[in-house]
Amino acid sequence: MRNKILTVLLILLLIYIWGHSCMPTDASRNESSAVLELLRPLLGCIVGPENVTLHLVRKLAHFTEFFCLGVVLALRFPFRRNPQLLAGGSALLTGFLDETIQIFSGRGPAIADVWLDFAGAALAILLLAILRRLLRRKTP
Repeated sequence: MRNKILTVLLILLLIYIWGHSCMPTDASRNESSAVLELLRPLLGCIVGPENVTLHLVRKLAHFTEFFCLGVVLALRFPFRRNPQLLAGGSALLTGFLDETIQIFSGRGPAIADVWLDFAGAALAILLLAILRRLLRRKTP
């Protein structure tokens, strides 16, 4: 049952990620602008009001989407051999495909975004691996 739920979550995340890559430039910019206005007070306290930009919000979106993907992938493949490698490779491939889709939607793909996507997923995978290890040590 757990794997079915995680598989559905994985599919929904991929639809969300790749669906956003299919959005035209103007629609994507408008959505990001709305999120910027929503997050401006919080981000302003963290990075300073003058540093809260559309670019920052878009990069945070990449990182956050793929952090969530990394969590789902790490939970989906926990008992396989080299689960972190499988989850990380899947996340990297997803990021590569995400930027490739942007070529066809008239948006500018960027290799830096693939690495940012991978960093978000890798952080999630690493944190879950550490958590698993700590929990195993406490269990007799």
